[in-house]
Amino acid sequence: MLALLVLTTATSCTETEQDDLPTRVMQVPAEVRGLGPAVLAVPLTDDATGLLALERFGDDLAGLTPARRHTQVALGDDPRFPTVARGLGEDRRDAVLVDGSLRDVTLPDIGYADRTFSVDATLSITTSRCLTVTGDGRVGLPAAEAFCEIADRGGVIWEDRQGGRYGGIDLSSGAASPAVELPSKPIAATPDGRYLAALTSQDPRQLVIADTRTGQSRPTVTVSGADRGADFPGVFTSGGFALLRQTVPGTRRISLVTPKGKVRDLLSPVGEVAFAPDGRRAIVVDTRSGEGRLSVLDLKSGAVTPVVGDGTEQPDRPAELPPVTGTVTATVSGDHALVVELEADPDTGQRMPRPSRAWSVRLSTATATSHPNTPEASEVTVWRHEFPPTGAAALSALWFEPGKQTLTLSPDGTVTSAPPGTFPRETLGDGAVLHTLLAESGRERVDRLLVTDSSGGRVEIPTGAGHDQRVANVILTPDQEHLLISLRPLNRRTAPGDLDVVMIARRDGTGKPVVVYQGAWLVSLGIVPTSTS
Repeated sequence: MLALLVLTTATSCTETEQDDLPTRVMQVPAEVRGLGPAVLAVPLTDDATGLLALERFGDDLAGLTPARRHTQVALGDDPRFPTVARGLGEDRRDAVLVDGSLRDVTLPDIGYADRTFSVDATLSITTSRCLTVTGDGRVGLPAAEAFCEIADRGGVIWEDRQGGRYGGIDLSSGAASPAVELPSKPIAATPDGRYLAALTSQDPRQLVIADTRTGQSRPTVTVSGADRGADFPGVFTSGGFALLRQTVPGTRRISLVTPKGKVRDLLSPVGEVAFAPDGRRAIVVDTRSGEGRLSVLDLKSGAVTPVVGDGTEQPDRPAELPPVTGTVTATVSGDHALVVELEADPDTGQRMPRPSRAWSVRLSTATATSHPNTPEASEVTVWRHEFPPTGAAALSALWFEPGKQTLTLSPDGTVTSAPPGTFPRETLGDGAVLHTLLAESGRERVDRLLVTDSSGGRVEIPTGAGHDQRVANVILTPDQEHLLISLRPLNRRTAPGDLDVVMIARRDGTGKPVVVYQGAWLVSLGIVPTSTS
């Protein structure tokens, strides 16, 4: 109750109370383990934002001397990933923030760097001016006027705004490839950033593959379904770009296009296709025999392996799944695919809900585990991330209409279900998934979050957030029993204030959230080993 009272008071602070910020409101509960050193961005008395370096998250702030007096921090979506801070005013020292520690560095003189997006645990990239920041503290600059973003179909690209040229980013080192001319913004980049895929601007649209090392690019195959605004499946593989295309009306095929423009057909005819983000395999409906068979396609060898049951229903004789007779929708996360088949439409002209079946398919073994009690639906669609994920281990989901239920797929193959009025945020590991709740008006609720698991369990987590706050990020603590939640004001501010709160809530939804810091941003966090006993 004390924590909730403190939070309620915090959301209505006066200007006088604002002068007392930042503050540690309460200690971290003793049962929370694994949170290591941390860096907080805090307001200083001279209207500047400073940085406080803590030996451990939860330390008292009284008497601490700021490590920086005047900075601008590139805020990220996860404080466990690297980021940067630019020195301003009289304190011109720049810094890299990694694992809860602050390291001196001299940033390129490109103006502000106020936001980052996380590629993985060892690479972040700033937005307004592109800087790559690695886990070992290196900072790279592709060009003076560079803009970086995640490509729609994998990889990270950068644009030279002065020359209208594009390059790629090596996801392991953060190094930028040279920029090349392309007819449009790239739709994909290889993980090493060397090759880019784009589409020609004139119809019929053609796939263009560019080699940034040689500067050569060439149009290749015509891409069906890629008319303005339309989507088509495709992904970079070890040998080129694999895509679904239509060469004659009604005949779909999966082809591999090499950087030199050679085309090799992998499978034809084919029905539904969902490519794994790592470019190794695809889940497909193989229609060569005249029947639709759920299969796994190896994108390197072209081998097609029919999917069989995992043996739970027939332990002595795992059998191929029955032929596909309805409508199939699939999505992939890691080495697993989530596949839903709707019964065939009776062709009544009305979109009536129909029974469905769902499987989690391990691609490496072509084995399927049936998911029970899937919702009836008139249509199933792939849930789209607000920002496309870069990692192959990102959460995937399917959306059921008209009931608006969701099935999620975690990288470990776990399938969970979520009720209407939710949309997935991220996986918490061990099959648990964090969701945002929606109010009846359709607006996002901030006072509570939802956690689902594979057993069908659903737990609402109170955040204590007010109507003028938002949930900025949520981290599962290393002890696996708590969530570290950062709240920030709805209206973005240039410095921390009274609505900026860092709290801890129990993952099982019991108790009240414990407010640890008010008036501070958690900008970097280190994790320390915990006992497994």
